[in-house]
Amino acid sequence: MKKILFILASLSLSYISFAQKKNEKAKYMYKEVTVETDDYKVYIVDAVSNFKQAKFKIKVFNKTNDFLYVKPEEFKYLADGKTLLGTDKPFAIAPNDEVSAVLDFKGGDMLMETYSVELKGIYKASAGSKAYDVPNFNLPANKNDFTVNNITCVLLKSDLQTDKSTVKFDCNYTGDGVGIINVTKVSAIMPNGQQNANQKKYKPAVVERGKHEDFFLTFYQLPDAGDMQKKPWSIQWNDTFRESKLVPIGSAKIEMIKEFVKE
Repeated sequence: MKKILFILASLSLSYISFAQKKNEKAKYMYKEVTVETDDYKVYIVDAVSNFKQAKFKIKVFNKTNDFLYVKPEEFKYLADGKTLLGTDKPFAIAPNDEVSAVLDFKGGDMLMETYSVELKGIYKASAGSKAYDVPNFNLPANKNDFTVNNITCVLLKSDLQTDKSTVKFDCNYTGDGVGIINVTKVSAIMPNGQQNANQKKYKPAVVERGKHEDFFLTFYQLPDAGDMQKKPWSIQWNDTFRESKLVPIGSAKIEMIKEFVKE
């Protein structure tokens, strides 16, 4: 009788172990989540986990009149006693604007019924600091770089044509705060003195110490404004460069709940 009970107990444990074993080829899909603070509103969509990775799309709406700077490497994934940090690159959000990014966490056995993410690493940088007064940059270039305060920029590419001219710069920040680079208001001063707006649009960038940001500027021909290939002209930086400090703002926590499984 004891032998029979032992066999039955062994079979029961084997069944439980088999039932609890996860299908490593499965995908867990999670419910959408929204969280809001005084400074931002976050939407989490398209969240999915496989055995080695959990990822989702995050949309962050900046509710403030300042820049937000998000460092996903400070986000914390919490599940079943496990803590993981994000690995994705930081991104900036202009005042009253929205930015989307795909973030992921990697580890062993990420197939969780529920998990949490602490949204740490979200900072504010003032948009009200005084813009740098930068001299116009002459083209064709008589020098390939310039420095203003804690930002040094180098001309990487210059393609000057009659109908369209494109230039590329790389800018490095060396200060103790962050550099803010916003090329949306850059203009060209054409050979006849007329202003010509930059047509290559970029989201404003927030650059930490020792980091750099590169960007293109594109200017199209203006009737009777002068030939950009044959005559000198210049880039007017306007309010492109300024400096600020990163101020941490309150973190939030999101709870991810499994909605269904894809086998």
